[in-house]
Amino acid sequence: MLLLNEQAESIPQAGNNYNPVIEAMKKYKIPMTRENYLDLAYMGEPPEELSAEEELELPEQLRAK
Repeated sequence: MLLLNEQAESIPQAGNNYNPVIEAMKKYKIPMTRENYLDLAYMGEPPEELSAEEELELPEQLRAK
């Protein structure tokens, strides 16, 4: 049972601020811009426009103002 608890703790959960795109950008020293984030998040094919819901899923510092 202890092993299951340890595994669960290592799995990113909603609300814990873990963002794999941000982590990749930091790891590979990619400038933290909205354009770079969207390009990476959408694997090189970002949409022209994001829905309001998609916009809210972006990190706060990269949201359209």
